Amino acid sequence: NYKRKNKTTILLASHNMQEVERLCDNIIMMKKGEVVDVGTCNEIIHRHGRKNLEETFLKIARSKNEL
Repeated sequence: NYKRKNKTTILLASHNMQEVERLCDNIIMMKKGEVVDVGTCNEIIHRHGRKNLEETFLKIARSKNEL
């Protein structure tokens, strides 16, 4: 993969959680410009008690308690 071959970091900003799950090793979830969670896909999914990253993203985006 390009990232490993070239020993580089790639920053991807996306609302497409399927794309994020496929391409990213580590994730920073943000809401209103503030970091609300950091970790791997599985860590974040399990921490929020959801089945996938899309459900987790929607929970964070809709929750008044996050942030």
